[in-house]
Amino acid sequence: MSQTAPVPNNNSGFRVMSIIGIVLGFVALLFVPIIVGPVGAVLGFVAYAKGDRLGLWAGIWCIAATIIGMVLGYLVVSNM
Repeated sequence: MSQTAPVPNNNSGFRVMSIIGIVLGFVALLFVPIIVGPVGAVLGFVAYAKGDRLGLWAGIWCIAATIIGMVLGYLVVSNM
């Protein structure tokens, strides 16, 4: 009886890209959202294109975090 070895999942590298994208979204809420947010969105969408479903949500989250971070930054600067 011959057993075949399980095929390794190559999506683990792209899952890491999705997670980094999500973390960059949180960073974009407070620090330089105009730079950090789009970088996270690109990482998320690239991971999604390579087969990681979490990447779509990471990209959407980073776009939203960029907008929210810019609004928060405006509110802080305008109230100084």
